[in-house]
Amino acid sequence: MKETLKNRLYIKILAADLISNFGDILYYLALLNYVLQIEQSNFAIAIINTSEIIPILFSFLLGYFADKNQNRVAAIIKTLVIRTAAYIFVAVIIGFDPSLFIVAAVSLVNFISDLAGQYENSLYYPISNQLVRDEAREQVMAFRQSLTMSLNVLFQAVGGILICYISFRALAMVNALTFAVSMMIVLCSKKELRKYCQNDNRATPKEKQSFSQLFSQLKKELADAVRLLWKIPGIKETLAVIPVLNAGLAVVTSIVVLCMADDPTFCVISPEITIALVAICETVGRIAGSTLTIFTFKKLKLTNAVKIILLFIVVLFSGIILQNIYIVLAALFIASLWTGCVDPKMGALIFNNLDQTKLATAFGGMTTYFQLGDIISKMLFSVLIMYFSAKITAGVYIFITVAALGYIIFQDRAKK
Repeated sequence: MKETLKNRLYIKILAADLISNFGDILYYLALLNYVLQIEQSNFAIAIINTSEIIPILFSFLLGYFADKNQNRVAAIIKTLVIRTAAYIFVAVIIGFDPSLFIVAAVSLVNFISDLAGQYENSLYYPISNQLVRDEAREQVMAFRQSLTMSLNVLFQAVGGILICYISFRALAMVNALTFAVSMMIVLCSKKELRKYCQNDNRATPKEKQSFSQLFSQLKKELADAVRLLWKIPGIKETLAVIPVLNAGLAVVTSIVVLCMADDPTFCVISPEITIALVAICETVGRIAGSTLTIFTFKKLKLTNAVKIILLFIVVLFSGIILQNIYIVLAALFIASLWTGCVDPKMGALIFNNLDQTKLATAFGGMTTYFQLGDIISKMLFSVLIMYFSAKITAGVYIFITVAALGYIIFQDRAKK
């Protein structure tokens, strides 16, 4: 761990990522405040949310192209140039009178920027893989996750203050500046980064492909990635149940709000404070889990951590049925804590067991797979609350979670 923190190149890459995160958070907060000035704010919010969700569905495709890229460092610089130029453009148009058209244009730019950002992250995978020893990877990934989430909380607070004092145009320029600073860090480290792009010389030459050929190649790459992932101990069972795990956590805020609407006593002091506490429990829990992974949970089995999360998701929805907000908050904190432990463990297993030329494809496919679980869960929740009460909806999620818990326990016993 200490040797990695002394690695100047790793710290530079981490700093570039954290700086751009600040710009993204600041811009998103600004955009949400901007829509309040528009009459059709509900449509504007729907447009913004769509622009945030859809890029995730392209993760596998972007990972595939990142793995095939023959000049990673140049491609990383190009993505940062695109993102810098994109938000300079936003700074120009956001100065006009607020309208739904401006929100749509800005959301389109945000969509393009997010795609470029995902592609950039995919390009970094083999570089990061070589910068960290296998033995230290889990602790390093836990440290990175803990630091990123902690700073994101700070960035949200700073962003909330800045929004009160500077214009939307200035906020867009600040976001553009964060990407420009990240680009300068990469430019200054270009020679060092190229040393870690060993797969560039082995990359296949670019050939024009028809759509059918590309589709066939993507199917083959996805099948290969799944086959390789399945060979990693503990991954198969975990991958099968994580969408269920994410599905439960994805609707917690919504079901708590629904319960408060039905029963005003289902809160801590006030509805506003309760909603804030839900976010705090989840964020602080994940940070605590990441931190404990560095020092305490080094030898913890991945599937055991997943079982604990599923168990406390059952407790969480039981709290909904019992109309006890304190059970809900406590279970959410514990489930989030163990989720913060699972993320770096799974990431380390994949990094340590896959060929670096397949990393972006594998991670991209996993991201899309996990996010589809969130999307399906939210759609299911939207349908359930139209016909059933919050308690019956919670019961459905308990049934699904218990089934997933039973599956992973059965698989563990079958192995033994």
